[in-house]
Amino acid sequence: MSHYALVRRALFASAATVLITAFQPAHADAAPYSYDGFQIGPGFYLAGDDSTGVNVLGGQNPANPFYAGGWIQSGGDAQAVFDIGSLTYLGLPTTGGMVTDSVQFSCCSFGRNGRELTTRLGTDPAPQTIYQSFLIDFGTQGTDDPTQFGLRGYEMWDGDIGDPFRALGVFVNHFSGVNELTMSLTTASGTVDELVSGGGLTLDALAGVHLIVLRFDFDPVLADVVSLYLDPKDSNEANWTPDAVLAAANSDLFISHHGAMSNFTFSGGGHIPGRFDEVRWGGTFADVTPFRGDPTAVPEPTSIGLMGMGLLGALARRRRAAQRAK
Repeated sequence: MSHYALVRRALFASAATVLITAFQPAHADAAPYSYDGFQIGPGFYLAGDDSTGVNVLGGQNPANPFYAGGWIQSGGDAQAVFDIGSLTYLGLPTTGGMVTDSVQFSCCSFGRNGRELTTRLGTDPAPQTIYQSFLIDFGTQGTDDPTQFGLRGYEMWDGDIGDPFRALGVFVNHFSGVNELTMSLTTASGTVDELVSGGGLTLDALAGVHLIVLRFDFDPVLADVVSLYLDPKDSNEANWTPDAVLAAANSDLFISHHGAMSNFTFSGGGHIPGRFDEVRWGGTFADVTPFRGDPTAVPEPTSIGLMGMGLLGALARRRRAAQRAK
């Protein structure tokens, strides 16, 4: 066999290997544990409006094994999934609608809903790391008094929904004098908090959509640690420094529920409430930041497959041309 034939055979074998490998099932760890884009339609959510009480979020329960049941409304503080498109962020894939509140009675917007996790975080007897990401817009005061924005933020609870049960918060809160974005942990041992990005993130500075990634390191012996990444732009965790890190020294952080956008604003009718979307849970930073075109990501199987098919086609055409030339 000629040297040319040997090279040609090797190239065909390599291309075939690429093609076959590209269509092998991905490893289970590469997929997120849970995704909720608040998609509207059969089997998902009903679009609603909290100002009219139509199809509010509380009670809706799209099938998702990561959760123990549907969304739970806190008191009379309704929210809804609005069919106005998704929040968007860079190259992050999105679907469906978003959770937000209506401004009601020319004065107010108020909403708090939560959903219970199937497994209470922090109870595993072995060390556990889990990630969550979501898109959030903290809203603006518009024509309302800029110092009277109330509470806008993201909350997690343990045991039930509401202030007595709050385990984690990422918020601004005029009611308690927290006027810069702050992360807070509350456990049986007490409360610790930290300004996100060192401070300066007032409601005005936060205008727009943000991607927040939370990393939870639970340990039955060492401290439980929560790290917050604000607005990462690729899927490589090593490229980003956490914007806030808090520890529960006695390893007593537990989380049973998480919310959407907690919003309580009574400053007038000219403000824009916060918005919430695109919730992901996963075992790695990359699971919850699936950016399209991410230079740090492995090419998608379909892309590799197309490359392999293209290479096979080119080699086949070259082979036919060589045979005709003989």
